[in-house]
Parts: sequence; C-alpha cells; structure tokens
Amino acid sequence: MALFFSVWLSTFGVIFAIIDPFGYVPIFLTMTAKDSEEQRRKMLKRACFTAFVVLTGATFLGNIILHFFGISIPALQISGGLILLVIGFEMVKVIPTPEKITAFEENEGKQKEDISIIPLAIPMLSGPASIASVVVLSSKSDSVFLYPAIIFSVFLTLGFTYLILRSASKIFKLVGITGLNVMTRVMGLLLCAMAVQFVINGYLGIK
Repeated sequence: MALFFSVWLSTFGVIFAIIDPFGYVPIFLTMTAKDSEEQRRKMLKRACFTAFVVLTGATFLGNIILHFFGISIPALQISGGLILLVIGFEMVKVIPTPEKITAFEENEGKQKEDISIIPLAIPMLSGPASIASVVVLSSKSDSVFLYPAIIFSVFLTLGFTYLILRSASKIFKLVGITGLNVMTRVMGLLLCAMAVQFVINGYLGIK
C-alpha cells in the first residue's frame, strides 16, 4: 500500500499540474457565458469522460507506439521531461510560449453550442502535453502499481476538474484572476521539478 501511494502521488502531481484545471476557469466561463448551469454540467461530464478515454488509451498504447518507432525509454523520458519543463516555465512565466488553447480555438468555443468534445476535452483537458505526460509516466516499467496509479491519477484529476469547473463562477468571484495566476505558478514550479527529475532518470537510464 505504501509503494502504491508513493507511485500514485508522483503521477498524480504531474497529471494534475499538466491539466491545470484552475487555469481554465476564466476560459470556461467565457466559452459558456450563454449556457445554463445544467448545460455546463452536461458538457463537463461529457468532456471529462472523453478526456479520460483519450488519456487511458495513451497510457496503454504509448509503449506499443514507442516500440514500433524504435524509441528507447530514456529518450522518451529526456524528451518528455524537456517538453514538460518548457510548459512549467510558461506556467511560472519564465519564458513566453504558446498557450495551451489558441485564441482561434477559444473563439470557436464561444460560438459552439456544445464545447464538450472540441475544444474542452480536446485539446484543453487531453492535449499534447497531458498525452505526452502519461506516455512518459507509463514508460517506467519498474512497478506493478504503475498502470493502476496512472489511471487512478487521471480519474481523480478529471474528477477534481469537473468539480472545479462546475464551481467556476464561485471560484472566480472568490479568488479572482490574481488568485488563479498564483495557483498556476505554484503548479508550474512543481512541474518544473518533476520535469528535471524525468531528465535525470532518462540520463541515468542510458547504457
């Protein structure tokens, strides 16, 4: 149980920081400004379920794809760690990088009646960064608890995401844009540390 908790805690930290549901609160409110609370709940449920299916599939199929293209685990860990490091830098505003959702996608979301699949589930909740993170995490084959820990982490993160975005109006009124930015920066700092650890593990794994 202690080993499972240790593996789960490290995977949950990465996945939650990557998805960053607090960072989507103002965007979600903007895109659903004309929708009722009931419509928001339905779209959130559909989006979280879709994102769960996408990330679960990436978890199990990631290693198969790597073997097919002849990519080694250390190479994936180093490249994945560098990608996550860039994302972490953007979250703490160290370097400017493209947003997780473009202005075009956000504008398209405002005009769509149902944003649950595009752009909420993809690419917001299960975009390239979150898919890459679960593939990198699943590449560590040194624990029997790995896959259950990743799936549980994805499930729990999307569960929190549903609750956070469902309460988006209350959260925004309570903490404001400054509070949301502080939360994003803290998670970005944690993500940077985890990304560096990925690179170190990949380097040590080179034979």
